[in-house]
Amino acid sequence: MKIHLSAALAVLIFSTLGFGQAANRQSRESRTEFLLMQIERDIGDANVRRDKRFFERIEADEFIFTDASGGLTTKAEDVASLDKPAGETKLASYVPDDMKVHIYGGTAVVTGRITSTYKSLKGEAVIRSRFTDVFVRRKGQWRLVAGHSSRIRS
Repeated sequence: MKIHLSAALAVLIFSTLGFGQAANRQSRESRTEFLLMQIERDIGDANVRRDKRFFERIEADEFIFTDASGGLTTKAEDVASLDKPAGETKLASYVPDDMKVHIYGGTAVVTGRITSTYKSLKGEAVIRSRFTDVFVRRKGQWRLVAGHSSRIRS
């Protein structure tokens, strides 16, 4: 009887430890998902503000963006574009939603939808897009290494 009780107790302890580790891993992944979704919202805010320093920090040196027509933009080109005046049409809002985060160790893929509002003297235009961003964790920080966006046809 004592042996069965000890064995049952051992099984209970080890299963509890396994559950605790799984819960801890899930909690860590949830925090990472929240952080990456916040980074996506920060990208939207930085786009509206034309915040060059933010993009210099968040984009990895090898960052490459592919637009819907297959055009490519490097980090250097993306950051340099913020030195130019905004022009007549200004980005008024950039709101990501419907985001999903998939974590693969030190790499994460974020997908979602963006609603962008542009304003000009001619009025307002709202554009919806789907995006995929790839992040790599380096020195404790998430860096954007690749992005793609495609317009949603209305």
